[in-house]
Amino acid sequence: MLSVWRKPEELASNVNGGDGSIIKEIADNLHLLCYQSDYYWLHTVLYKAEDLLPDIAKGFYWLKDIRVAFEHQPDCRSGLYEQISHLLVMNCDLKVLVTYPNDDGPQQLESLHKVIKENRQSKALSDEEGLLVIFGSEADFRWDGYVYKEDHWKQIN
Repeated sequence: MLSVWRKPEELASNVNGGDGSIIKEIADNLHLLCYQSDYYWLHTVLYKAEDLLPDIAKGFYWLKDIRVAFEHQPDCRSGLYEQISHLLVMNCDLKVLVTYPNDDGPQQLESLHKVIKENRQSKALSDEEGLLVIFGSEADFRWDGYVYKEDHWKQIN
């Protein structure tokens, strides 16, 4: 992954691009299926077999439930509001945003927190710990997770 860190298209492909991607591996470990072709503007959704509508033509994916909605934004300086907006309107168990901030990670979290807090489902997201932001760092190849809480971000490593 470090070899493609500064190549946004290759990084995105490595994270959520197909059978060999990180998100596919995560789905497999969670015993979930993975749809990686922009489902309602989401980069990837994870679901169970029973979440697919029955009797639909092969190659079509119509879901009646989503377990995990996943957004990947290689450039933390643009598009985070768009990505978080996509996540906020989805009804699913977990909403995940992965991005790579520079030194402005705390500022980004504060800004995102304000947006999420204005959503009428913010209390439920907090209570259920249903929104996760993950910051990746090239310098020490570190991943820090932050779970949305009503009055703060709960850091997980």
